[in-house]
Amino acid sequence: MKKFKAIGIGALLLALAGIAGNAQAAEQPGKCEGQQAIERKERGALIGERTYRRISAIHEQMGNEQYSDALNGLNSLAKGNLSDYERAKVDETFGYVYAGQGKYKKAIPYFQQAIDSDALTNAAHFGLMYSLAQLYAGQDEFQRTIDLMLEYLKFQCEPPAPAYIALAASYSSLKQYDQALPYVQKAIAIAGDKAQESWYLLELAIYFEKKDYPAASRLLTGMVAKWPGKLKYWEMLSGSYQEQRKDIDALATLMVAYEAGLFDDTSPTMNEQSRERKLLNIVRMNLFVEVPYVAGRTLEKEMAAGRIQANQKNLELLLSAWTSAREFDKAIATIDRLAPLKDDGELYMQKAQLLAEKSEWQRSIDAARQALEKGGLKTPGGAYLLIGISANEIRDFAQALDALKEARNYDEKTRRQAGDWIKFVEERQQAAAAG
Repeated sequence: MKKFKAIGIGALLLALAGIAGNAQAAEQPGKCEGQQAIERKERGALIGERTYRRISAIHEQMGNEQYSDALNGLNSLAKGNLSDYERAKVDETFGYVYAGQGKYKKAIPYFQQAIDSDALTNAAHFGLMYSLAQLYAGQDEFQRTIDLMLEYLKFQCEPPAPAYIALAASYSSLKQYDQALPYVQKAIAIAGDKAQESWYLLELAIYFEKKDYPAASRLLTGMVAKWPGKLKYWEMLSGSYQEQRKDIDALATLMVAYEAGLFDDTSPTMNEQSRERKLLNIVRMNLFVEVPYVAGRTLEKEMAAGRIQANQKNLELLLSAWTSAREFDKAIATIDRLAPLKDDGELYMQKAQLLAEKSEWQRSIDAARQALEKGGLKTPGGAYLLIGISANEIRDFAQALDALKEARNYDEKTRRQAGDWIKFVEERQQAAAAG
């Protein structure tokens, strides 16, 4: 049975790029009531009128995407006699100009200089720390992201949830899953109903990387409740149960999704081949956990709907299901569909045996003779033996003896059985004649 493949952490983290992009960095307040945080003394924001006008003009150029002019203006301004605050603002603006052009590697050193100067106001300083941490992550400098974000958190009474996600994602990228897990859990707890779906996926990826399948199952149970229409989470939950060898739970999970219609034609996430493969997996899982009736019912329904092809391989699977479920009429009907596709008479022989189980002796004889006519039987003597037994049951002793004598021409086991039946039939025939 195919098992669930764990999420690749690298692929997931790429999908999480920019997870904190829309969050506002918290400003460090003057006092943290009831919480421990380092207080940063507010810096002055005095700027000369001339410097202010030049920086404002540069920002206007940035807005018009006149980046070359903006850089020329900044280079000229940087040569002047500036205060610490003014120089920090120039460095910050250099960073914004390069970032606006997508030149993040050039932007990062300027942002770092602005932070290291410790001259910006609290709002600008912490906001820039927050943004720079994300830029480092975008450059795969995850340890720098961690170091900067941990420093940022020291000063925050109520950090935004995406800050914890940035830490969790960076630790995960370094395969430090034990360090990552508490941060993603805290982010989800803080955000509550506003927690993003990608955060749950990050936590889930960590569990699978740690092979903590019980924890993955618990998380996925909540995820299918939160997003009941998303088949992939039901499949992941089933896969997590399979990893724990909880095959009944794995099947039950998929059956809930199946009964909810998540495998129907209306699902936009699957093509025909993918849908058929998933449906056949449900059928095989039912057979694996010995629920053949549900397997047969599901397979027959999906064949009728055209979502599973009624080809030889799938009809053989249907026959196996109905036979295991002892649904002989359904098994026989399936043989009638399947047997013409085969080159030998083995299926007609199986039909004859099923009919004998139902005590339908004449039909059993007819099916056995059909098997012999088509040929290719592994044990043709068995067909003659079954004809003899069935004919005896309907008191057609002549036909029975003819078939049983023919059965003696084959293998030793069949020859011995046929001999015993011949004696029995002859005794019945004599008794009938005497009576």
